[in-house]
Amino acid sequence: MKKSIRTKLMALLLAATIVPMTLSMVISDFYIKNQVTNKAIAENRSLLEVGKNNILNYMNTLNRDSLSVYNSINSPTSLYAIIERFTAPGADAETADLTYRTTIYQHLLNMYQSNKEIHQIHLQIGRGEDSWSYLLARGLSRGLFRSGRETDGGWPAGRADDPAPFMEPAHKSASYALDSRQSVSPRDVITLRRPIIRTPSDQVIGYLSIDVLLTELNDMCGRLALSKEERLYVLDRGGNVVCGTGPESARTLQDGWTRKLLTEGGGSGDFQWSDSAFSGYVVYDTLQTQFMDWIVAKQLPYAYLYQNAQGIRVINSLIIALSLVVAVIATLVVSVQFTRPIKKLIARMNLVQAGKWSAGADARLANSSDEFGVLARRFGTMVSTIEELINREYKLALANKTNQLKAMQAQINPHFLNNALQSIGTLALQSNAPRVYGLVAAMARMMRYSMNTEESVVPLSVELAHAKAYLELQKQRFGEDLDVQYDIDADAMDIPVPKMLLQPLIENYFKHGYEPRAAGAGGEIASRSGQIDRPASDALRVRAKLETDHALLRVEVEDNGKGMGPDALAGLRARLAQANVEEGAGGQIGLANVGMRLRLYFGEEAGLTVDASARGGFKVALHMPLRGAPLAEDSGQDIADRTVESNKGEQP
Repeated sequence: MKKSIRTKLMALLLAATIVPMTLSMVISDFYIKNQVTNKAIAENRSLLEVGKNNILNYMNTLNRDSLSVYNSINSPTSLYAIIERFTAPGADAETADLTYRTTIYQHLLNMYQSNKEIHQIHLQIGRGEDSWSYLLARGLSRGLFRSGRETDGGWPAGRADDPAPFMEPAHKSASYALDSRQSVSPRDVITLRRPIIRTPSDQVIGYLSIDVLLTELNDMCGRLALSKEERLYVLDRGGNVVCGTGPESARTLQDGWTRKLLTEGGGSGDFQWSDSAFSGYVVYDTLQTQFMDWIVAKQLPYAYLYQNAQGIRVINSLIIALSLVVAVIATLVVSVQFTRPIKKLIARMNLVQAGKWSAGADARLANSSDEFGVLARRFGTMVSTIEELINREYKLALANKTNQLKAMQAQINPHFLNNALQSIGTLALQSNAPRVYGLVAAMARMMRYSMNTEESVVPLSVELAHAKAYLELQKQRFGEDLDVQYDIDADAMDIPVPKMLLQPLIENYFKHGYEPRAAGAGGEIASRSGQIDRPASDALRVRAKLETDHALLRVEVEDNGKGMGPDALAGLRARLAQANVEEGAGGQIGLANVGMRLRLYFGEEAGLTVDASARGGFKVALHMPLRGAPLAEDSGQDIADRTVESNKGEQP
């Protein structure tokens, strides 16, 4: 019983029902808090995005109102034209005031009435002692209007020459000293400061200040806080509060989370913070324009985030209790059913051990989607792979024997033929016929290559030399009608390949695709009907390239012969796909044999494809993956060396 899998499984499953009870509450509590937090942060970031857009639209509208100074800039009655005349050299401010006071009032009134939140508008024309100020403040229906000299216009001294507009955070509105008898009640406002410049230069010729009540901004901020526990602030980069829902809504914040926000806050985001003042998450977004750089931030305390998690904990406890009952029942069922597929697998292993490779697996077990089904299918795949490897080695040996037999049949007393060719070559040299000698030498090289049965794998350079010798004989036969081009990658020359790959593909062209040129056709090849339809140049091309980072060798033989029709090409592809070792070995060393030997040497990823050539003929492509390819029986250098030595010793 101690060694029984069933006993061990029951103990394991029973323990598995107790351990989750102690861990589930901790894990689920952490998970619930994490989910609740992520959801709350996502919702608040979306809410801040909406609020940010509303505030930006509101502030951009206010900015457009301030730009009305430049409306109709070329009109003599425009506010900008009046300011220019005010600041012209030799202009008297008091005289200009008497002349243009009513017009200036109309311009400021239009600006004042464009936004109901504007508390007062202050316009300072000129700088220093020659400046003149105007004030339109909230009063009667058409506003309280005053003008005159002013010792201090309220403009920050450090920005007197800065042409860029800017915003001031929440503060009490200024009481400009134009008329002490009529005062404007101070209110909480934000101020848009816009220097008026002499275009197109940056020379400041006046200052426009617009005080805006916080009613609308506070309403926007209030809509961004969903509960009393949340705190929302709109801050400038100095930590000054523009508006907000917290008790600090009218002062500068200097808390730790505020310093972190002002230091690191860019774009939008969130961070976690905990100290004596605040513990929770801070979600923020930025509001950046030409005239302001604000941050809208929202505090989410932990107590507020997790107040709804208690109900989820109760539900989770009920689920755990139900899971406990199910686990106990599953313990009894699984412990019995668990060992049944194991016994079936053991039975099949015994059959394979006895040599019954084709012993079928239990169909119900093999179709199962659990781990036992995966194990059964993987075991079946392993058995099939082993059987395939055994058959592959057998087929490879059979193919080699077949090729050796073909070579032996073709020898016909090789010593006699070599001696005869040597005598013919010697006679050709004595008769001053070097062309005949070259052809005899090419024939001799071909015979030595085909009769060498000790090597089944050679470097590509050796195989290419054999193909060139064959083409040299064919050129003697066809003369100028045959044109051969080579495009060989230098890095591919030393790669080992099976013998007799190229010559059968080239021979296929002369058997089925070559069409002799008609007499008098010049540089063109005539079809068999006598009509001239294709050029004689580039009749045959041989390419060898390394592709995909030297992981694949691609060899192509392409011609511009008569080609094949679509039906014939489809039939040829079908025959090549169905060809096996016996079919490839039964006849000549043709396309099927070449494709079969490629797969045997380089694996199933290798192969042979046929297609119509872009030049109207026929194209054969060999694909040989180099990673994991079997090594040649002899190294490429040894084969090349022996081939060179053989050529030196047996030239006719």
